[in-house]
Amino acid sequence: MKAFVVLSMALAVASCAAVDDSSKKEKRGLWELGNEHEGYDFDDHHHDSHHEVKHVSTTITKKVPVPYPVEVEKHVPVPVKVPYPVHVEKKVPVYVEKKVPVYVEKKVPVHVDRPVPYPVEVKVPVVHKEYVEVPKPYAVHVEKPVPVYVKKPVYIEKHVPVTVHIKEHKKHWGLF
Repeated sequence: MKAFVVLSMALAVASCAAVDDSSKKEKRGLWELGNEHEGYDFDDHHHDSHHEVKHVSTTITKKVPVPYPVEVEKHVPVPVKVPYPVHVEKKVPVYVEKKVPVYVEKKVPVHVDRPVPYPVEVKVPVVHKEYVEVPKPYAVHVEKPVPVYVKKPVYIEKHVPVTVHIKEHKKHWGLF
């Protein structure tokens, strides 16, 4: 697979180099024919009646690669059904548990034909309700403060120490 990729890349590079060389030669040939007379421009050729027009034909041959078959190896996993021996380096004793039968008692219901001749007393607890006397609620007076709004502002004096720095200006009587 790698050989196929390398071979195809080499073939692509070689074909690109051949195409580039042929296109450069073709452009040079046409350019040189156009600049044969340095004093004339392309529009001047139409106005001259005594000027001859030359036709040049060039044949370009290229080698086209022919496709060919390439063998590709593919690795496909195949399951192996033949068992093979595996060598064990260290032998370790293995304990195998033996099953031992154990007797388990099972309770089986038995049907009795005649009923019991005497009544069976079963004590059932009975809950008796107890009534408790609860005193009735009575009215209690609670004072509730009501907020009072004052329309006049109240000023509170507070002494705060403030330091004031006085900057002194010195006049220079010299160089002016």
